[in-house]
Amino acid sequence: MMQHCNKMLHHYIQQSHSNVTIKEIIPGKLQGRIASPTSKSYAQRALAAALLVPESAHPAGWSELRRMGLCNDTSAALDAIQRLGASVRYGDNRDTYYIEGGFLRQAPAELHIGESGLSARLFTPIAAQSPTPITITGHGSILRRPVAASMVAPLRRLGATVTDGANGCLPLTVSGPLRGGTVEVDGSLSSQFITGLLMASPLSEAETRLLVRQPRSLPYLAMTLEVLRTFGIEVTHAPDYTEFVIPGRQQYRPTVCSIEGDWSGASCLLVGGAIASELRGAGIIVENLNPRSLQADRAIITALERAGAILASSGHLWTVGRPATLRSFEFDATDCPDLFPALVALAAFCSGTTVLRGTNRLTHKESDRAATLATEFAKLGVEIDLSTPDTMAIRGISTSDGSLTVRDPRLDSHNDHRIAMATAVAALRADRPVTITHAEAVEKSYPHFWDDLDTLYTA
Repeated sequence: MMQHCNKMLHHYIQQSHSNVTIKEIIPGKLQGRIASPTSKSYAQRALAAALLVPESAHPAGWSELRRMGLCNDTSAALDAIQRLGASVRYGDNRDTYYIEGGFLRQAPAELHIGESGLSARLFTPIAAQSPTPITITGHGSILRRPVAASMVAPLRRLGATVTDGANGCLPLTVSGPLRGGTVEVDGSLSSQFITGLLMASPLSEAETRLLVRQPRSLPYLAMTLEVLRTFGIEVTHAPDYTEFVIPGRQQYRPTVCSIEGDWSGASCLLVGGAIASELRGAGIIVENLNPRSLQADRAIITALERAGAILASSGHLWTVGRPATLRSFEFDATDCPDLFPALVALAAFCSGTTVLRGTNRLTHKESDRAATLATEFAKLGVEIDLSTPDTMAIRGISTSDGSLTVRDPRLDSHNDHRIAMATAVAALRADRPVTITHAEAVEKSYPHFWDDLDTLYTA
């Protein structure tokens, strides 16, 4: 079946034998105004916290989560909290969710977290508070990523019984409860397991002390602490996040909170304004982006400034336009690795060579993201050098008309949502149409991406 969108002429080709979606991107420009998706990072944390509010809490244990748009990862978290005992009601406008806590009101034998790395590392320590075994599993790439490897020893040290899967991957079976104590955790590859421990440990009988080696993604830990404070949980920590102290026997309190817009999901839209809007024109406006957000990917604004994009902000509105020339820049994305695809799309149109650091954080994403970026952007005529450890060098275009010279029009997202979005935005400035296979990958974080891109598109 092939459907033609009204404006952008994306072609949806559903291949029924494999459920693959292929999209064709027609070169063009972006203009207009769009709302950012909501933050799945905040949403998953808030859902977990709402689950942990006891049934006896006043008033009646219900939390209200506003502006919570669903994507695959958030839907997986919503399903997980219901399996663990929470009750869910939907507001009239369908983006407000009322959550009644009731952790372990029922204890499932299995918890399915989709393909979400955050949910895998977040709900495993929470499930480890259950006196009966719970198996954490998922599907797709999450079963090939070694998300379980760093969790086993710390959980056992805190009192859990753990049956680990093959090669450090899911499925993983845990039971507890966690008793508290002092434990050392490796923070060099991800902060997500630390987030899980921070959220589960307040339920332990005794105090928990986390000693973190080489903490990374510090803004994400700050987000976790913010959510915990919102739900009434006390945590003290060292300024550099190398140590956390979590008193035991705490009680989560029901609350009302609004989920922020997602800087991660919006990053490709913002880059799209810098590279694909009308030259020195009005640019595009993206709504619902908190300028003081703790989200690590707010740093996309720093990168756009360094590249010389036209930028303006008013409250939570951001306008990004395309200047006559974008310049190469240097950027350390160690603490915001999800920005790499958007940064590569930006760098492709910058004069000179852009240097990005932090590629060591990209190996165990939905794809081997550094290698995938090099492969797929090479098809668009963009050279990416990965020969220097932990570094990516992107040589910007040098064509006279400022367009990408397509070498192979058949792009593949590798089932990676951020690769799909970044290549789509970059392809708006290609010298001919391209296709993107596995375009459905955007459903993981930004299900309405193609519709929103089409809303902004003009030939």
